[in-house]
Amino acid sequence: MPHQDQQDNISKARMLLVTRRFLKLDEWLLSQMRGWQNQGEGQSDYGLLMHPATLFTGTESPPLNPLEILNDWVQQCPQSYHAHALLGMVWHENAWIIRQPQEGEEVADHQWLGAQLCCDYAVLSFLRAIELHPRPTHALRHMMNLSGGFGEPYWLKALFAGEIPKPLHEKFSIQGSEIWQAGVTHIHALGFEPATHWPQILPAALQHTRKNDEEALDYWLRMAMSVRHADVGTMESYLLFHSAFWGGSDAQQMQIIDSPLCAEFSEEERNQFRANALCDALSGDIADRESPESQELQSRLAGLLAQPLTPETRIRLLSLAGICIAYWQDDDQAGLAVYNDLFAVSPQAMPGHAAQMFISRAVLANGHQEGLPVLTQLLTRGLSQANDPVLVAFAATALQSGLYGLPARPELCAGLMEHAWSLIQQAGDEQPVKDLVTLAHDMAINDDLGAAHFLMTEMARHGSAIHCYELYFFYRNGWHQDVPEQYHNDSNAMDCLLSAARSGMVPAMFTCANALREGLGGEPDYEQAMHWYQRAMDAGHLSAAYFRASCALDNGSDAEKRQAIEVWLPEILHNAQHPDRAEAAYTLGMAWLTGTGVKKNRYTADKYMEFVLELNPESEAAKQVHDDLNGSLRSRMNLWQDKRKAGVEDPVAAFRSVQPAEPETSLEDVPQSDNK
Repeated sequence: MPHQDQQDNISKARMLLVTRRFLKLDEWLLSQMRGWQNQGEGQSDYGLLMHPATLFTGTESPPLNPLEILNDWVQQCPQSYHAHALLGMVWHENAWIIRQPQEGEEVADHQWLGAQLCCDYAVLSFLRAIELHPRPTHALRHMMNLSGGFGEPYWLKALFAGEIPKPLHEKFSIQGSEIWQAGVTHIHALGFEPATHWPQILPAALQHTRKNDEEALDYWLRMAMSVRHADVGTMESYLLFHSAFWGGSDAQQMQIIDSPLCAEFSEEERNQFRANALCDALSGDIADRESPESQELQSRLAGLLAQPLTPETRIRLLSLAGICIAYWQDDDQAGLAVYNDLFAVSPQAMPGHAAQMFISRAVLANGHQEGLPVLTQLLTRGLSQANDPVLVAFAATALQSGLYGLPARPELCAGLMEHAWSLIQQAGDEQPVKDLVTLAHDMAINDDLGAAHFLMTEMARHGSAIHCYELYFFYRNGWHQDVPEQYHNDSNAMDCLLSAARSGMVPAMFTCANALREGLGGEPDYEQAMHWYQRAMDAGHLSAAYFRASCALDNGSDAEKRQAIEVWLPEILHNAQHPDRAEAAYTLGMAWLTGTGVKKNRYTADKYMEFVLELNPESEAAKQVHDDLNGSLRSRMNLWQDKRKAGVEDPVAAFRSVQPAEPETSLEDVPQSDNK
């Protein structure tokens, strides 16, 4: 949290910005900058102020539009270093937003292009800022960040090579390009057209400053450090681009920290760099147990923890280290001891999310009861800070029955659960409710089934579909632990399942259809079962299509049976990727064998069984039917007679020729990042 003086400075800067008193804001920032350029970053608020997140993240409604305000600032004060530097930062930020991949997908070409078009504007702004101030630290630092993340634009490379860069439409074939059109929509959404023409020369401060074959990242670091020696923020950014996430390694970072590049930094600052590098190593792929890497990391960790570190850095190291130490030493108690040390750093010290879940798992699920004081501290601090929905709900559950070192205070539980749910709603994230399901499982493993039931019912009561779905299995004794008979209740199970399905949870829709078909908690309800199969299908549940068809064959009208045979099951067979393709073929075969929805024909049934065995040679059911249909002379005579009635040589030929669809790819000559 910013201290009061910082908060006052932030409020002043935001007030001047919102009221568009740009000249006054510029004068004030320049006065702040003079002190910052000659002091450590911790002795000035200027570094904090020079960040879009500080200036534009407030409570205004509607929220401020950074591009709009900064462009106004540039228009009114074209000679403002700060306006151009901040504008470059905001364009760079938009590039990252556009480049963000969809969940489970890679970054699309049009996203790279849209991001690069934002980077063009960012670089133009930074170059202008460099022209306007003799010591443009932030502009140079952010040019380094941009070069590391996206690479330098082609036109800037041309300027450094002493060439006149071609306009964008001459450099690239963009006429009629679909990727170009899709990429441009990203920048259009921000209210701008792509920049197409470039400066003809570099700013004077950059001319003849680049060494032959000098990498962009190294060049911009050198330039930034030349105007503000030992700039911590610049070096932290530079080291980040040598981390494993960016293709480097922990060892690479340590080599830089111990090199002459960091000679001007104090030992405390170098320790901070070492801590950042170690945090990268601890948060990535964990080194194998008993490997030299794990031994070295443990040694470095012990050495760093013996040094003076800021409380925040020490907490971050310990938070990441506990799980790693538990793995390396094959001892949960060793990890719990690390978190005990973390709590001793300060009364406010809290481990991160992964560490919190480890503590629960180690004490409750893995049975390390000697670590109970660590869990008690975690829950106590979760209550005192009351900003983590998982810990608040966890602590409320403990208070309900006086578990895990907390007293029994059931009168507090309703309010705490309400607060936890409110935090979940504010976060707009499914992860907390998933974590609470995990905690309920941990409690059950610890034989606290009553607490697990309380936690799940409270979350379900507030509207958590996941917990409703869990309760369905809990009440049916289909959970991961044996559930006492007192909780078994088919009616409650059905109510919970319907609630989860109505909330839009797709697996619950499918399970609900199956339960209604079975008649759970009452009589079978064919119409409602078919309704939920359809809802699940519409939501993308593939297996629902097969079960809908089989349900119609079991319980539907003659018309629905025919539809299942003629339409629904063949649709599945035409989809080579469908998970129930073999089952659909078997069901069709059995329908032809029994005359369900079609006129009985043993030859057609046998052909479907042969097809099932092509799809799944291990199918004993299909093999048995096929053997029965071919097992005697009389059976084969029946097949011969039915073949004449079938009127077709191979009734499954159309399904046999189905091939998986090949993905289409298209790459065009459009401007893209060096780092794609």
